Amino acid sequence: MSARLSRSREDWLASCESGPAGTPLPGARDVVSSSWWRARSTGLDPDRVLPPVLLEGTDLLERRDAHPLAGVLPTARRLLLEEPLGVPVLMAVSDVDGTLLWVEGDPGLRRAAEQMAFTAGARWSEDVAGLNAPGTALALGRPVRVRAEEHYATAVSRWSCSAAPVRDPSSGEVLGVLDLTGGDDLGRERALQFVRAAVGALEGELRVSALRRGLGGMPVALPPPALRLSVLGAAAHLGVAADVRSLSLRHSEILLTLLTGPEGGQSAARLAAELDERHLAPVSVRAEVHRLRSVLGERTRGLVALSPAPYRLVGPLGCDALEVRDALRAGRVRDAVRGWTGDLLPASDAPGIRELREELRAGLRAAVLEGEDDQALLEFSRTGIGRDDPVVAHDLVRRLAPGDPGRAEALAREVRLRG
Repeated sequence: MSARLSRSREDWLASCESGPAGTPLPGARDVVSSSWWRARSTGLDPDRVLPPVLLEGTDLLERRDAHPLAGVLPTARRLLLEEPLGVPVLMAVSDVDGTLLWVEGDPGLRRAAEQMAFTAGARWSEDVAGLNAPGTALALGRPVRVRAEEHYATAVSRWSCSAAPVRDPSSGEVLGVLDLTGGDDLGRERALQFVRAAVGALEGELRVSALRRGLGGMPVALPPPALRLSVLGAAAHLGVAADVRSLSLRHSEILLTLLTGPEGGQSAARLAAELDERHLAPVSVRAEVHRLRSVLGERTRGLVALSPAPYRLVGPLGCDALEVRDALRAGRVRDAVRGWTGDLLPASDAPGIRELREELRAGLRAAVLEGEDDQALLEFSRTGIGRDDPVVAHDLVRRLAPGDPGRAEALAREVRLRG
């Protein structure tokens, strides 16, 4: 924006003291100029803008649990965070008052954003923060994109963002705002179009949920339940809801290898190399795949199948280990810790599985130690890999305040490990 301005930001702000109200901001879009004047008319100082953090701890968790967008948050994460966009991003979701309830995404961006109070629990409505995509989208009731120096607050002038309101499909009322924040790419028109498409998906899911509750007065066919592969802990399982049964180690290794492998599938020879570093014969792999195909047909009733070579999975199949990995990538460290129920296929010595196991353990440990979520670190210290880790115990003692029950627990663990 600065290159298009005929006068500097400071000149315009100074001219507001003596010039007529509503004088356009030179070189700015109408939405920017109008918002700046709204902020200026209230006496908001762009150099001193600091959005207040209104919710923390239990209050924040309770507000999240009660919010109507909590149920569609997994879809927002899948669309905006789990599929790489090519640039680091933060996804934020606010309530109708402009209070950010969730801020997730790139860990480095999150730490930087916290310096300007762009964090869960902070109020970013336009009246307290000036022009910004989430707050102005709420103020105008429509999608908004804001690039760098278009922000009213000086502290936000290096950031860009695009946001759109999410509405109740039944009443049309605004429930909150979905926002993408990051570098210059996030203030472009294509980023706003992407956010609008994601909002459409969320509103569609809200509409389906309403119909399921009978609000539409018509029967609705529910989609088939999600199938899930569980590979964390002592034994592997495959199934859905109450119908979960154990799965052999070799079949678990094959499924997990295909889930994490290339989309085009894998040949028998490649699968053999992933499963056994002693060069398992491809003919043996073909026999196991044939048996696994029968198991999938019986357990999933055809919802998940194995294609002919190159082998790949056809149909939706969730996996607890990949959910932990995705939570780590999205910066949801506490969710990752709570999802981690043990080592990934601990009995497996397959090279590919061993590599995944070590990456997951190391990634989880690094996330809790380098992050700022003390509760996540405490919960990690109670897991099988955190319980005997002296660095984790020492870090907890350092980070938790005297009198905190968790600190006493960490002190006892540190003494035990020293002894």
